[in-house]
Amino acid sequence: QRAVSAANDMARMMFTEWITSQLDGDEELAAKVIPDYPATGKRTLQDNGSWLRTLRRDNVELVRRGIDHIEADAVVDADGVRYPADILLYATGFRVNDFLSSLAVTGRGGLDLHRMWGHKPAAYLGITIPGFPNFFCMYGPGTNLASGGSLIFHSECEMRYITGCIDLLLAEGKAAMEPVPARYDDWYDRCQAELKTMVWAQPSIKHSFYKDANGVVHSLSPWRLVDFWAWTRQPVPGDFLMH
Repeated sequence: QRAVSAANDMARMMFTEWITSQLDGDEELAAKVIPDYPATGKRTLQDNGSWLRTLRRDNVELVRRGIDHIEADAVVDADGVRYPADILLYATGFRVNDFLSSLAVTGRGGLDLHRMWGHKPAAYLGITIPGFPNFFCMYGPGTNLASGGSLIFHSECEMRYITGCIDLLLAEGKAAMEPVPARYDDWYDRCQAELKTMVWAQPSIKHSFYKDANGVVHSLSPWRLVDFWAWTRQPVPGDFLMH
């Protein structure tokens, strides 16, 4: 699938025209660099054409085959072709879907957060998690933005919601709060249903840091900024268990 909508197809055509304009008619190179998945399905490279022009240099070769192994002075690709090398630059990225990976978080009754999550990291509104009272996430699962907008704005919404939760807890004279499990489950299901309709989750995208090893998107928000703002203006008492 090369497009998910008419607008997405127009974006693909625009990007393709830009790419081919920088390649001076090199069809072989164009076949290597023009994606076969919908436009914006992965994080989009933004530059002034210098990357594409670099690929055309005589001392540059773009190899799309995978790496079989690395030797002391060379890289050997999946076809057994050996490429002598003095320096290797690793573009290993970062662990987008391993939320709180450097922390051991323990909830009520010794509940381990990462074991509870398994392959389904989630938080109600991206902020609170049942079984983990008084634990609030900033930039949690389902709050990353890939379609425009500001993470600073999202963070401000989250911070306002968290302070609202603390105010609610004090007003109720309680010591701890956590979301109702049904709210958490419903939020996760709604997010996944919405994400499956969007470009980042399309099956034609085989490798993307937006997806986990099972091809599921957990990190991104599928919602409009105005909706997230409305939902986080103040906590709803009925959404929480307070102790």
